[in-house]
Amino acid sequence: TASVVGFLALANLPASPQPSTPAARTSTVFVTALEENGAPVVDLVADDFTIKEDGKSREVLKAELARAPVQVAIIVDDNGTGIFRAGLVSFVRLMQGRGEMTLSTVVGQTQRLVEYTTDVDRLATAIVALMARPGTPDGGQLLEGIFQAAKEQEKRDAERPVIVVVTVGGEEHSTLPAHHVLDQLARSGSTLYVITVANSTLRVMRPIDKPSALLEENLHLSEVLGEGPKQTGGWREVIVAAPGITPGLQRIAAELKAQYAVAYSRPAKGKATERLAVSINRRGVLLRAPSKV
Repeated sequence: TASVVGFLALANLPASPQPSTPAARTSTVFVTALEENGAPVVDLVADDFTIKEDGKSREVLKAELARAPVQVAIIVDDNGTGIFRAGLVSFVRLMQGRGEMTLSTVVGQTQRLVEYTTDVDRLATAIVALMARPGTPDGGQLLEGIFQAAKEQEKRDAERPVIVVVTVGGEEHSTLPAHHVLDQLARSGSTLYVITVANSTLRVMRPIDKPSALLEENLHLSEVLGEGPKQTGGWREVIVAAPGITPGLQRIAAELKAQYAVAYSRPAKGKATERLAVSINRRGVLLRAPSKV
């Protein structure tokens, strides 16, 4: 009888806990899908997307038009010309109610004019004030401005960070290597858009005594302005005249309004991912998406 009681007592003991498998994580990537004519595609679903990290397929859980508010850092490098004012006022008006924006200008170093705000009137007033003023004919530290904007967005844990750069070109004076800036863009998850006005009369370069004096800095800036948009899912447009500024900025606003949030599953543990590949399973659709994590 005692042995039976002992057996029953052992049978009623709780089972030893078994090691659980770590749950998978969910990540979200913001992408832009466009028709061949540039019109946004607005009817995509999860099955339309394929995602790979470092060549390994990931399960796409959901795809929908992005509802998360944006956090837009606007950086103006106009050499005191005021050339971007009309386009930027139109841009912030179009983005009203979509999230927060901040405004900075490059005057040698990048200077903050308006902190992150949802007050579009305040932003518009600051933009209008960027009329003709002393310029920076030998360029400035635009590279530093992009780096700091991405770093701030990472610190703020911005859910949907965007950096919009408008520039008239020129020499770069920051010593930051391009890969530091590109890595920071990837860490922050920021999408970089760049509009460059290719008009030498807007910033007349001062003579350089040595051909190599600013070569390295210029190469770093050129790489970031070229590769940054490609790696982050944005784009760069080089225009030859001022009338192209407003349509370019309006196109950025239209695309941000029609971005997709694509959620996918990834392992709970493992090596840090570096390469991200997002593709679309529908013909005739142009997809812009980040390529680095």
